[in-house]
Amino acid sequence: MIIIMNQIKTIFAYTFRDAVRKKAFKISTVIMLLLVLVLTLLPKVISALSEEDTEAAFYEGYTIYYIDDQNLIDGGLNALVAILPGITVNSGEQVKFDEYKVEFEEDKNTIIVTVTEKDKLPFITVTAANFMSQISPEIITEALSKTYTVNSLKAMGLDETAVAISQIQLNYNYDFVGNMNISGYSVGILLTMLIFFAIYYYGYGVSMSVATEKTSRVMETLVVSAKPSRILIGKCLAMGAVGLLQFSSIIAFAAICIKAFIPDDFTIMGMPISFSAFTPQSAILIILYFILGYSLYAVLNSVCGASVSKIEDLNSAMMPVMLIALISFYFGYVSAATGAGGTLAKIAMYLPFSSPFIMPFQLLNGNVGVLDVIISIILMVIFIIFFTLISIRIYSASVLNYGKKQKLWILYKTKL
Repeated sequence: MIIIMNQIKTIFAYTFRDAVRKKAFKISTVIMLLLVLVLTLLPKVISALSEEDTEAAFYEGYTIYYIDDQNLIDGGLNALVAILPGITVNSGEQVKFDEYKVEFEEDKNTIIVTVTEKDKLPFITVTAANFMSQISPEIITEALSKTYTVNSLKAMGLDETAVAISQIQLNYNYDFVGNMNISGYSVGILLTMLIFFAIYYYGYGVSMSVATEKTSRVMETLVVSAKPSRILIGKCLAMGAVGLLQFSSIIAFAAICIKAFIPDDFTIMGMPISFSAFTPQSAILIILYFILGYSLYAVLNSVCGASVSKIEDLNSAMMPVMLIALISFYFGYVSAATGAGGTLAKIAMYLPFSSPFIMPFQLLNGNVGVLDVIISIILMVIFIIFFTLISIRIYSASVLNYGKKQKLWILYKTKL
């Protein structure tokens, strides 16, 4: 037993060191960490842009000439100043309208707001240099309309309380019957894609490592020091450790960035961001599903790497496993993203090839029971053991085969 563990340990250490030293590992880690940083900084940037001082900078340099010769909207000029901070609002006259238009040729940030009477009501005309003006006529019309309404209600004899009530805009809350919220949905989808990338990338790394060592004849040296079955286990464990290291680092960095950069009161579509579903229990289960999903695809990919005699043939040899991974990913992703329930969701959760891609989403959105988790994990473990035994037999028969490529079922029947 000690000899077996030492052989696996030797292969593990060699493969792990080789993987973390590669530029691909370092570059991909840096890129994903930067992506996480940018995504977590976006809410802070959005919140900053919505603040009043930023809005003032947004409108800085604009000049409005407000023309209301008949004083149809009393206090209209002050209403525009209040609703558009940072702009210069000047009281204008209709007789000077052509003079103001001349300024358009020199300053495209000049706007003329004219109030005239039409059908016994104020009629607002907004004149700008072109359609690219950043000040919306809807904003101007809304501000002047509210001011006119207040003036009219006061003229009818309503007191200040009644006028204030007429201008009240009620707050609202966007609620759901189920447990899903926009935070759980967004993080769940992101995790689904991240887990697929990690499983695919490191599964490919296993097959590439095996194929490279086989074609460069390094495998002949490894086989002398360890049996092929132990080489397979050592390589899968090593690449899994590399993937787990990178995956855990990204999650930990994301947690730090979320805590540091996302404002507590930030909302999306009126709903606050909440990570209450991301508990230690769900985090452990998500990492467990990553490990199990990687293990399943890693043993399949190792056979692909051992079955080729040239690196150029690796992609074609991996095609069946790649198709299974892609179909399973889209099956799980669509089931999660569309909120599909019933039989379709159960199949996606229980099927070992797709459960790593849908279960993290379901865990974060409370759409899965304890029994579903237990059944899903048990089925994955059974599949991993089954395919590991088959893969070890095929791997052992093909790892030193440099001749014509043999069919997998022939390799499986080969006596070792």
